[in-house]
Amino acid sequence: MAVNISYQGRKYELQDGETVLDGLMRHGQDVPSSCKAGACQSCLMQANDGNPGSKAQIGLKDTLKAQNFFLACQCIPDKDLSISLPSLSDTTIPAEIVGKEQLCHNVIALHLKPSADFSCRAGQYINLLSENGSVIRSYSIANLPEQDGFIELHIRRINNGTMSVWACDKAKAGDTVHIRGPAGDCFYIAPDNDQSFPILLAGTGTGLAPIEGVVLDALAQGHKGEIRILHGALSENDLYHVDMLTELAKQHANLTYIPCVLNMKHDKPGFHTGPLDQFVMHILEPLDKTKLRTYFCGAPEMVNILKKKVFLAGVASKNIFSDPFIMKNKQ
Repeated sequence: MAVNISYQGRKYELQDGETVLDGLMRHGQDVPSSCKAGACQSCLMQANDGNPGSKAQIGLKDTLKAQNFFLACQCIPDKDLSISLPSLSDTTIPAEIVGKEQLCHNVIALHLKPSADFSCRAGQYINLLSENGSVIRSYSIANLPEQDGFIELHIRRINNGTMSVWACDKAKAGDTVHIRGPAGDCFYIAPDNDQSFPILLAGTGTGLAPIEGVVLDALAQGHKGEIRILHGALSENDLYHVDMLTELAKQHANLTYIPCVLNMKHDKPGFHTGPLDQFVMHILEPLDKTKLRTYFCGAPEMVNILKKKVFLAGVASKNIFSDPFIMKNKQ
């Protein structure tokens, strides 16, 4: 029996096994979405009548589940549903832009001050919404919000990227945005209060944002084990926060920072030239794989390669954390 979706006063028939998101898009509806994997939560919708199913609510807060919110990209209903997009007041809070900084030729740092309590962990990601909520993109938290009094996001300008072009070219201090979240498990935690385990973090581009968040949190909590940061870029021009991280490493004997450039014209002290994944495995070799925790963030191809390689090298899957930046999700 065909399943129908009632949305904005019209009915749409879903094909067998089709998700709500795919069905609406096939019928020409412009629904906010990004990763289509149930991770970013950009496609959050509410069932006004009918049951979206528990699978479509995995990862949502209990308060959202109780109100029948669900992820359209994960919802394959077996009965008719009447659905709607959430209002901004339902799932988001306003935040003021309190700062903006150019980090390199195509990356900015945006500082946001939420208008209400917003519990989050450095390294997690939040959804940033346009004024009317029609554009939603996910960005990772690069700082310690409780300590700094604001949330820092790193945003790379992508040509024709609706959100990134606005953030990089037009956003200014005093502007109001809306945020939702947080989500993701890419944050520091010390199991059984043991802070002696080694940590290896590698990221490309603005994948440095969650890595910085994790490292700053680990250091603030007094982590005693070795911490290694590898930040990869195509060219030296694409790197940022080199001086800051170099200085941070000087202040903490257990922290090592190495900028990695794929296409470096000339060798440079303190830099590594060549593929990031190969260098990660070189750094990994002498570490205790039974205790090591790894964090990989940035380009999804690189993240997936590294996750597979370190797992095969002996790192337990429960100790491999990641935040792959789906390109559409980060524009």
